[in-house]
Amino acid sequence: MKRSSKHYRSRVLNTALSSLFILGLTACNESTPVDALIPPSDLAGNESVNTPGKLINRQGEQVGSVIFVDAPNGGVLMRVDIAGLSPGWHGIHLHQVGDCSDLEAGFKASGSHVDPDQNEHGLLNPKGSERADIPNIYAGSDGRATAEIFRTGLSLYPSEASGTLGNTYPLLDDDGFAVIIHENRDDHSSQPIGGAGGRIACAALGR
Repeated sequence: MKRSSKHYRSRVLNTALSSLFILGLTACNESTPVDALIPPSDLAGNESVNTPGKLINRQGEQVGSVIFVDAPNGGVLMRVDIAGLSPGWHGIHLHQVGDCSDLEAGFKASGSHVDPDQNEHGLLNPKGSERADIPNIYAGSDGRATAEIFRTGLSLYPSEASGTLGNTYPLLDDDGFAVIIHENRDDHSSQPIGGAGGRIACAALGR
């Protein structure tokens, strides 16, 4: 059944308002040690990915990490910490396959966006959004970005994708999923990726 534009606007607004975006920027201009990029252990004990996903760049170097936690009433909380970015905003999306092996090709093995609803891209798009769509992250002058983002409509495990959690889509299927960070900001409306440019960092997450 075709949905009204009012429905889409309401859905986009709900997604945007549900996204918790907390930035933590370091004050120094020196490079951040990789061992300082692992998310703190205060999320331990929750139903989360067993270990933080390692964010690697196109040279295969670890530049950060991500971790996900299931919320009890649906949705996932994502924590990301990454260094080595150009200062400013960067698009970050969820991709269908947990594969970051093709460094030279630009992480194309991670596939396309998580989009079980076949929506258009963009949190500000009245015909969107994809469940892969989340707010941009911001890197300070030292190239580091730290954020927590809450995304509705997702869960980690297939067993939690029905029942009391409602219409949630499981990320951890047989081939996992990936977190991709882009070289530019996502404008949240243009197709197919909001003008975010190349894929510059990738984290593969699986069961």
